[in-house]
Amino acid sequence: MELSRNLTAVTLLVLGTSLGIYVLWQTWTSSKKKRTRKMIPQIQDLEQLKQMKWECVGKVTKVFVYPVKSCKGLSVDSASAEFRGLVYKAARDRSFIITTEKGTMITGCMVPSTVLIQATFEDSTLTLTFPGMEALHVDTKEVEKNYMCLKTNIWGEDTYGLDCGRDVSLWLQKVLHRKCKLLYHADLPASRVSNHPLGSRCPLLRDDDHSLYADSGGYMLMTAESIADLQTRVSSKIAAEDFRPNILIEGTKKPYDEDEWQYVKIGNTIFRNTMPCSRCIFTTISAETGKKNPDMEPLCTLKTYRCEKGMDSPSFGINLGLDLAGEVSVGDEVHITRSKSSFEYVKG
Repeated sequence: MELSRNLTAVTLLVLGTSLGIYVLWQTWTSSKKKRTRKMIPQIQDLEQLKQMKWECVGKVTKVFVYPVKSCKGLSVDSASAEFRGLVYKAARDRSFIITTEKGTMITGCMVPSTVLIQATFEDSTLTLTFPGMEALHVDTKEVEKNYMCLKTNIWGEDTYGLDCGRDVSLWLQKVLHRKCKLLYHADLPASRVSNHPLGSRCPLLRDDDHSLYADSGGYMLMTAESIADLQTRVSSKIAAEDFRPNILIEGTKKPYDEDEWQYVKIGNTIFRNTMPCSRCIFTTISAETGKKNPDMEPLCTLKTYRCEKGMDSPSFGINLGLDLAGEVSVGDEVHITRSKSSFEYVKG
């Protein structure tokens, strides 16, 4: 009996010590991430921010909201810029995610036909449509009531969502030809921190730039001029939708002008240029057809002139953090402040 008690005590001690070491390691890793992120003094006075010297660089030509990560976006006239991403009516950007039964995220990189699923959100109902399939309706109030919270992982960071149920899983299985689930972020805590391999050189990237299921930050901006320049370098047809921006700007004086933008003011909304948008194989998937480019374009071409030295992933467009919430509408003038980019892209 005494031996049994001693063994139990030792077991508990080992488990407790292991747990303590794990917690300390997690805390150290988290703090290390923050320590390696060099910060410049932030402008705390929004009135001061509004009174900065602003330069008009063009107008908003398109606004996109993507209710479900990797699915087709909604092209809208206007959307609310909130701290977790754009919101159109009740549709919040990338607030749903498709996963495997084990919680591994499924994206257009893995299953190209995902981009052909159209998601709309009205009141509390999500509607999914796909060519040749009957529409599926999901009552998110019921999803929240059932509260089946599951874990998923986005590029190494754990996050959570509410299971939208068996009917949705079966519908998605018919579309994507694999067993999967749909998770809804709802009002769960958004604690994911936007990271970049060269984050120490992203001075306006903050630890409170959280996103829901977006890869990096809640906003991605592109310019039509940069897309047009890339089009002159590739033979295959490309479109802005292939790069999944939230905000498309037109009227800049030169391609890739956005590299030098510091703060971005659209209407009464103010953003920060937090980091370049790293590109992957998803750029080779046509948003119109859901087919992968056989020549891996435009990714291969981007790699020849848009890679930071020592990096394999090219950058195209910029991610934004939000400083002042407001509306973003098609036709809005875009004003910016400038700062020389700390990134230098080399020819491959």
